Amino acid sequence: MKEGAFAAQYIRMCDELTRRDVIKIAGAVAAAAPLMQASGELSTTGGWYARSYRKLFFDYHSHSTSAGLASAFDAERWARQVQETNAQAVSVTAKCGRGWSYYRKGHVRHVHPLLPEGLDMLGEQVHALHRRGIRTIGYYETFQSERLRREQPDWLMLDEQGAPRRQGFCLIGPLAQEHLLPHVAEIVSNYEVDAMFFDGTYAKAACYCPTCRRRFREFAGAEIPKAQTDLLWPKYLNWYLAQFEQLRQRIGDTIHKTRPGLPVSYNWAYSMRLPGIPPAQVSNLVGDVAPADDQVFSDSYHARFWSTLGKPFDVMNSAFLQWWGDWGCKPAVAMQQEIAPIVANGGLTWIGYQMTPSFEVPAAVMEQMGKAMAFVKEREQLLENAVPVPNIAILHTTRAQMARGKAAFQADEGPTRGAHRLFLETGMPHHFVNEQTLAAWLKDCRAVVLPDVRYVPPPLAAAMEEWVRGGGVLLATYRSGTEDDDGRSLSSGVLADLLGVRIERDYERPEAYIEVTDRQVKQGALDMPHLIHAPFAFALPSTGVEIVARLRKCYLRSDGTYYLRFSPTGEDSGYPAITRRRVGKGTAIWIAGEVFRGLQTHGQWCVKPIVANLLKAAMGAPLVRVEAPAWLEITLMRQGRRTIVHLVNHHGNRALLDRHAGTDANNLYPEQILPVPHVTVHLARAARPAKVTLEPGAQEAHWTYADGFVRVVVPEVHIHRAVTVS
Repeated sequence: MKEGAFAAQYIRMCDELTRRDVIKIAGAVAAAAPLMQASGELSTTGGWYARSYRKLFFDYHSHSTSAGLASAFDAERWARQVQETNAQAVSVTAKCGRGWSYYRKGHVRHVHPLLPEGLDMLGEQVHALHRRGIRTIGYYETFQSERLRREQPDWLMLDEQGAPRRQGFCLIGPLAQEHLLPHVAEIVSNYEVDAMFFDGTYAKAACYCPTCRRRFREFAGAEIPKAQTDLLWPKYLNWYLAQFEQLRQRIGDTIHKTRPGLPVSYNWAYSMRLPGIPPAQVSNLVGDVAPADDQVFSDSYHARFWSTLGKPFDVMNSAFLQWWGDWGCKPAVAMQQEIAPIVANGGLTWIGYQMTPSFEVPAAVMEQMGKAMAFVKEREQLLENAVPVPNIAILHTTRAQMARGKAAFQADEGPTRGAHRLFLETGMPHHFVNEQTLAAWLKDCRAVVLPDVRYVPPPLAAAMEEWVRGGGVLLATYRSGTEDDDGRSLSSGVLADLLGVRIERDYERPEAYIEVTDRQVKQGALDMPHLIHAPFAFALPSTGVEIVARLRKCYLRSDGTYYLRFSPTGEDSGYPAITRRRVGKGTAIWIAGEVFRGLQTHGQWCVKPIVANLLKAAMGAPLVRVEAPAWLEITLMRQGRRTIVHLVNHHGNRALLDRHAGTDANNLYPEQILPVPHVTVHLARAARPAKVTLEPGAQEAHWTYADGFVRVVVPEVHIHRAVTVS
């Protein structure tokens, strides 16, 4: 089947089906892509993009009243500035966040009213950058426009009261067909941009505009619900998310009709917050982590998911201090530290900043970015064709936005972020995977973690049981596997027999105490019950299930309330907090509460050694063990016949929180990073290696080999070092 016909069929079906069906279709598209490529029916995309390790991004969101617009624009000077940073590609604005374009060819675009007469900024940039061998990535913001707000107010998103939403235009209404798609076609037809990047092509809020109301009535025979508590809300959300899947497909088809193979990406689509299986027309994955976020941690978190999807990906960080457009600049060392976990997980670098209306970026900012680009360039040989090594797989399903009875526009990431923190800080290599990836990875994984994953497809559950019997380790928390694909509770969860527990009901309080009774499991944790701020379930274990921790209630006063804000340990609940069951050659572990969420939200550090001890005892000898502080991230990659152990120093990445001074819990970038000295790496290896080096620099390492492990001494890790073993 030709690509266009395949996509057309997909779009027609998306209009009629729920999100669950869309996921299945997207999976079919992704599964068919290799066969279609092999037969020449699908143009391969992103060949150059996969090797575009060094990129810069510059917002140019200019209001119609921006005086002095482009007064400093000089395409040749700008291209030289970009070239001096050693960037391989840079963004060029095709449509900014105010809805203005900065080019002349065509008639769909709305040229900024203050753009100097005759100036074609887009065309001149593309030409000047191409002359220097620098690729151009067209930026297109989809949902705002000053002019269209005046001329087409009926295209705006409306809230349930019929008032315009701040999110801008409804992207599933007339805007797409009458303006967005023709505009995109005009850009790629008239300008030789090397890729297109779209911002905002995802659901942000419910829309009650006439088009959405009519189309949902045609689909469901009912009005759009006005509250997330409405029983119809999940059906609406399924339908609404499918419309955005269709929109992205239509954008890609429009581009590839004119420019087959042009790389196309959509900000945050198919990410941890917006899960899904990226279709064939999406060539690369991108997400711009907010400067106010904990960027080093978040860069690592997102990279550990995107690295499993088989597409080039960028976790975009920025040079800003706290937020886009604050006009300050981090020191280069901070940008390098943010880049390090992306590189360690096989990702590409794309650093963002914003231009002044006159089209200028301070030379000092470009200099700091150039130092960050140099940091990447030193490490590029570690990236080409590098793939993650399966070890611990954490399931994050394509239905995560519908999970835990909270159908929402973005997935609830509390448990997954907590899981990342736990395994990051206990030195256990891990990745986030969707159902499709887990099914492919299962035979190579040593452990699978389900952080309250409510829906587990029965075929996957059966495959995991067979895998556990063969020696795998499963750790599931709270109500994993207890809902069907429509979100309804199952009388007996699909994992109940494997885990050996039957859930009766939830504990009525929002927190409880875990009292570990197994001496080995409690090593490294305090010998006391641990308050976990998370929901817990009461469950009965079956015969032969080992109880390694008891579930204790919270103390209550005689009036039924807490002792203070929280309460000390109360009576034993009569139920287990942690169980362990031997299944064939493997182990199935169940934890009664959402401990990963509790760790992320309240920092109960004792959860870390408890969970790590459970898994380490069940998994046996590790693939890699590193003698280093908890803030040294460990990532395992494979590049041909050589294994790479990446070491990333998270020191100095901390939060700025001072409510007395009026600051929020924003991330405080590091100005200095304390190096970690004398790091020892122990890597499992079946045979004595031929070569061991320290990277970057291909420095010969000091190493020994004994008892199936290569022991390597790394003198110091400042921001990033890698050990390669071949």
